[in-house]
Amino acid sequence: MMMSKYISRRIIMLPGIILLFVIMGCSKHNPAAPILILTGHQGFGYYTGEILKAEGFNEFVIDSLTGKKVTKSYLSGFDIVILPEQTIDASAKKLIDDYVNNGGNLIAFKPDSGLGDLFGISWMPGNIEAGHICIDTSTAEGKSLTWKSIQFHGAGDKYKTDNCRIIASFRSDSVIENNFPAVVSAGYGKGRSVAFLYNLPESIVLTRQGNPLSAGIEKDGIPGLRGMDLFTDGWLDNSNSTINQADEQMMLLSHCIEKLNINKTPLPRFWYFPDSLKCLVTLTNDGEYRSETDFESQFRDADSLGAKMSLYILDINRVSKSWADRWSARGFEIAGHPDDTKEAVNPGWYNMNNAIVMKKNEIDGKYGLPMRTNVNHWFVWCGRDADGKQDFTAAAKLEEKNGIELDMNYAHYDIKSNQGADFLGPVGTRQGNFTGSGLIMKFADINGHIINVYQHLNDVYDQEYNERKDPEGFYNCFKGLMDRSLYHEVYSFISVKCHNDEYYFSKIPLMKMLTYANLNGIPVWTALRLLDFIKTRDEASFSEIKWKKNHLSFRLNSSFVNSSGLTFMVPYRNGDKKIASINCDEKEASFFIRSVRGSDYAFATIKPGQSYWVKVTYND
Repeated sequence: MMMSKYISRRIIMLPGIILLFVIMGCSKHNPAAPILILTGHQGFGYYTGEILKAEGFNEFVIDSLTGKKVTKSYLSGFDIVILPEQTIDASAKKLIDDYVNNGGNLIAFKPDSGLGDLFGISWMPGNIEAGHICIDTSTAEGKSLTWKSIQFHGAGDKYKTDNCRIIASFRSDSVIENNFPAVVSAGYGKGRSVAFLYNLPESIVLTRQGNPLSAGIEKDGIPGLRGMDLFTDGWLDNSNSTINQADEQMMLLSHCIEKLNINKTPLPRFWYFPDSLKCLVTLTNDGEYRSETDFESQFRDADSLGAKMSLYILDINRVSKSWADRWSARGFEIAGHPDDTKEAVNPGWYNMNNAIVMKKNEIDGKYGLPMRTNVNHWFVWCGRDADGKQDFTAAAKLEEKNGIELDMNYAHYDIKSNQGADFLGPVGTRQGNFTGSGLIMKFADINGHIINVYQHLNDVYDQEYNERKDPEGFYNCFKGLMDRSLYHEVYSFISVKCHNDEYYFSKIPLMKMLTYANLNGIPVWTALRLLDFIKTRDEASFSEIKWKKNHLSFRLNSSFVNSSGLTFMVPYRNGDKKIASINCDEKEASFFIRSVRGSDYAFATIKPGQSYWVKVTYND
């Protein structure tokens, strides 16, 4: 593991001015952002922006390749252009060709075969269907990433290498097919290029969300349609449970961005977690057939160790307003538990919608509280749209329709499945995230349209271990996830589910989990508090980035107020220079150095909800 190296442990919050403008999503000539995403009409282009935000590169703009303002002059203002999968005509090809030839940096996902010269590759007939890639960890881009074969979804293109470096190769069974590279890098004219020869954003979506063709179909043999049905029939390679396979590929993209830009401007990023934490825990409780008297002792137990819990209420008659008010005031979340179990085997759009609407109205009517996070009773997952057509994100679209912003319906539960033992992966210490990701990101549908609902995996689930009669495994699952996040850079937002109905089983391991979190300085939040932080992080951005005479300067824009610190990270080294100081609004800021996946960064934390002018000085 990489141990952190600290210069100072002090983190200061600095005053600033009110946000004047936000660069995210807008564009202009001579852009303030160094990264341009050039989308087309094909799917998943916009999801590239969600990947960049998850990786902290909140300094991009999005435009259409066919837009009138996308000219040679316009492109020359960007350090990096990212080209998602799309068909390229002759005029667009010349535009991209000229950009790279004149010194631009290009990253493409499943590029048009007509662009092969830019990447030093020649097209070959045939496709490589969903399989695995193997990253060459001896390359600068692959440094400190996994050497293991990791899964991708979608189709890859076959190319012959002409004049390029191979960063990753497609893997077939146990043999690396060296003739078929998966990720390559090349020089072209004065510029440089990287090509992912599969559609990276599509693969991330499908890895995290499951198989669209399984939507609305009972697949795992466990009564009721759930999100877990989408990971059946070999969709999930659970041999790499302790690796977040989707996140590894997003980190590879981050490495490519930084290596392409190494001779230009050091790019700031936002850190994954609040403050400078390496992990975060959420604690939830589906309050099904119990009353506030039962919840009281459970809440007191959590509160005694500084933890907060989200309670999803099934029957509002069992919980008084005064009780809900008291615990809400202490930082606990009271929300609803929509119930469409009467049609769990075939949930329909309209009845699922009615269940959510009814529960929202109940929670608002009795407690005066909004319902912004959600867990459905039995994790019922609607897999068909209003017209009855398959849609693996129908349930998420219903949540978006009803103002719910974070979903926690994907849970690790595979007891008595017809898919074989542990089809979602091993249990206990080696249990990982079956979605291939420990991060919080938005859903996207099969056409690549982004749904404004965040997906948070429920990875530490009491019922899985209760039915196994394994309280120690329940705790070890939690500890394994946390240890890998803290010490092995397999970063995860961990969610623990403790039903009150099963508290007789989960109390002792839960107290051990909360104690272990405290020993490691990791807070335990409600889902609602997590949601507010993720929104704060995603909304913040960098603009006006300038690099001159060993000085990096930029505007850090943030308009969402949050009680937790927002940390930005800047490459510690640039050539033979190192960071000597960081100033925010002309005041010296404390920072420390941390190694993240093989590269050193300076970490500094600010108070969100304000705007800062940041200046970073490098010297010998």
